[in-house]
Amino acid sequence: MWSDLFMGLGAVGLMLLGIDWMTNGLKTAAGPSFMQLLQRWTGRPWQGVFIGGLSTLAVQSSTAITVTTIGFVNANILSLSAAAFVIYGSNLGSSLSAWVVAWLGGNFKLDNMALPILGIAVMLKLFSKQSRRKGMGEALTGFALLFLGLGYLKTSFDATFINIDFSTLTSLGVWGILLSTLAGILLTVVMQASLAVVALVITAVSTGAVPLEIGAAVVIGSNIGTTSTALLATMAATAKAKRLASLHVLFNLLTGIVALLLLKPLLWGIQEIGLLLFNDTQPQFILALFHTLFNLLGVFLMYPLTPALIRWLDSKFRTASHLASFSLDSSSLAIPSLAIRAMSMEGLRTGQLIARQALSMAEKSGLDQQLQEDTQQLLQNLHQYTAKLAQQSLSAEEAERLNVLVQNQLRLSMALQLLPALSKHLGRDDQAFVLEIPYWQTVINTKLPEETANMHHAYKELVQQRQLKKQHILEQVLHASLANDSGGDNLLRLAEARRFNQQLTKAILAFSSLQSNYDHGQQQEHELSEEELLEENLGTGTQ
Repeated sequence: MWSDLFMGLGAVGLMLLGIDWMTNGLKTAAGPSFMQLLQRWTGRPWQGVFIGGLSTLAVQSSTAITVTTIGFVNANILSLSAAAFVIYGSNLGSSLSAWVVAWLGGNFKLDNMALPILGIAVMLKLFSKQSRRKGMGEALTGFALLFLGLGYLKTSFDATFINIDFSTLTSLGVWGILLSTLAGILLTVVMQASLAVVALVITAVSTGAVPLEIGAAVVIGSNIGTTSTALLATMAATAKAKRLASLHVLFNLLTGIVALLLLKPLLWGIQEIGLLLFNDTQPQFILALFHTLFNLLGVFLMYPLTPALIRWLDSKFRTASHLASFSLDSSSLAIPSLAIRAMSMEGLRTGQLIARQALSMAEKSGLDQQLQEDTQQLLQNLHQYTAKLAQQSLSAEEAERLNVLVQNQLRLSMALQLLPALSKHLGRDDQAFVLEIPYWQTVINTKLPEETANMHHAYKELVQQRQLKKQHILEQVLHASLANDSGGDNLLRLAEARRFNQQLTKAILAFSSLQSNYDHGQQQEHELSEEELLEENLGTGTQ
């Protein structure tokens, strides 16, 4: 008995390892095009449900899709409403995965299938040069390990639990059902893989070791337990991530409660349908259909409630501090392109915050030291996030964009460090930055990257006005209407303000270009505009 029990533990380990390899491999094999589906085809609720379900079937992990969707929300690619229906679809997709387990477990000798698949997978993994083929090899290795685990698990159940009477849980009535649901929650929290738990239960039910009703209750608990991953991932996350995780929890809780209330009627109806249509009531298929139907019922229940829930959640998880990163979240790191977009958003926000600080300094004739320290902390957060992203596997294009991010984060740091020197000029002249104030206001109020042209125009206007001011100072000194020392101080102020504005503008334009890169055909236009702007700056002789 002990050897069979240990075999069962090893089988669970094989399944967990297989699911992990399968998920990572399929994500690599699918490439960016798979993730772009989430952005392009989620405009309507039914599209979000469909894409969420399809994506989960593709990578065999609702957790992976949940984390990806959170990253998309953080990067402003998906609205909270669109992401909600992707999450609903992901739950539905995870229930469809149960059909794969039920069908394979009931019709094939899995360990005989696993070895040939493993042979093909290893050759793909070791000898392919393309990353997608290597990913497919890793995914097939995961499938093979999953099949081996299921085969050993079935053997273990047949031998170990044949004399254990799980029907006593049924005799406990409601308490037995609740205990089984709790067991499903705990198993999923511990194993962090709902598919593994569902496979475990379907295998147990198919061998007759566990009654169908108890198995259904465990599956409901597993569905609720999947929210633990999202909750753990968003404990120190952004407000957007917490709102989406809350929707996930609400969906799974509502679905689970309704499924428990309708447990017996649903199982009876499914058995009658199976008998009528297929003249068969194999328990593994009944359980798989039950899993699908109660998740589908949850989608229909949440559809009319979602708009009101989103409005309610929009008022939650708010923070008054500008220190809170609106977009940076560990979930985005799983997809480097999302992380780069999130960082460009934070770069734009930080650049506009520095412009706001400069404007406040000019209008109040002094620098806010607390705001200076807070902004420095924001930049430090960006640098730390950049270091984490650099540790991920990046394509050549992503590595190049990361270099652009680093370069322009340094430009923002330089601009911030120039503010104390600028503030000293206000001690001698409280109107020292009257030329720059309109430009800083434009930077603050411009909606980037959509209105980058407004910023270009304002900067060119500033360059022209500064050149006229410089010429006027030179004429005053020439005609002795202004002392040489005063003229020198004025020119120094112009030069320091020019350096501050140039570093700030370069950084903001670069972040804007990265951001607009996700809208086809806009990146090149922004880069050319920045180049022209800087060429004009050089041509004015203000360097």
